[in-house]
Amino acid sequence: MRILTAMLGGTISSTDQSGTIKLGEPSFVKDFLLEYISENEYVFPELQTYSSENAKPEDYRRALRAITEEVKSGGYDGILITHGTDTCAFFAQLAYRILTPLGIPFVITGSVKSPDVDPEEAAYNLIFAVNCLEKGNSGLAFRNADRIPKLYNACYVMSPDIDGIYKEYKESDVPEIRDFKDFFTKEKLPEILIIPAVPGVVIPEDGFDRVLICCNHSGTASSDLEPLIKKWTSRGIKCFMAPVPKDAGVYESRKRLREAGAEELSGMPVEGAWAEVLLL
Repeated sequence: MRILTAMLGGTISSTDQSGTIKLGEPSFVKDFLLEYISENEYVFPELQTYSSENAKPEDYRRALRAITEEVKSGGYDGILITHGTDTCAFFAQLAYRILTPLGIPFVITGSVKSPDVDPEEAAYNLIFAVNCLEKGNSGLAFRNADRIPKLYNACYVMSPDIDGIYKEYKESDVPEIRDFKDFFTKEKLPEILIIPAVPGVVIPEDGFDRVLICCNHSGTASSDLEPLIKKWTSRGIKCFMAPVPKDAGVYESRKRLREAGAEELSGMPVEGAWAEVLLL
């Protein structure tokens, strides 16, 4: 199997220096694959790495563009991507939409602890990820709460908790696969204002192109949003809400925001909604 191996950084490519995780050269990943899973052919393109906690949409676009172009050059049976855990769910949701049309499996993996601290975690995740590719499966390969490697669906996955454990959004729908060629050609990606479901959150009134409101349960964070949404939509700034439960009751606050012009993105977690809004 010929595997494109895109090492984008993260803890699996880092070292622990007196308790501080330092992003470094991804030598562990490369050395481990070549020594212990050598029955496959791995191609390691030179890609710009980034810290997951500081990742920006442009970092994702640059990485996914390079991966897509390399795959289209031909001859690959699968894609292995190593990534940091902090924003990996957002990257995975975007990668699902961009990479699925390529027609080959892709698996994203990494580690919660650096390989010099816990080489077993990184090793097992890599072994499991390659095994998934060999079976033709795609997704996100990380340990679950029982410390057993699990393949999470990339279009269902949600951000990990403080222990690095991922979950899947139970009400997720499989998003429509569309042509996203303009994602790579746009001069500038849209600026998205994300409004968290936090009491008393301070909301800027301008400086963005789109708005994503994170719903709390089936309500929203603040009824003060209603006049802002009316103003934003009147200016052509699209506003969205997610996650939106399919079967739960609708709180009056969310109903009012919907009537003010905010669109509901049902069937996906916030991470998937973010990807959809970015790709509009």
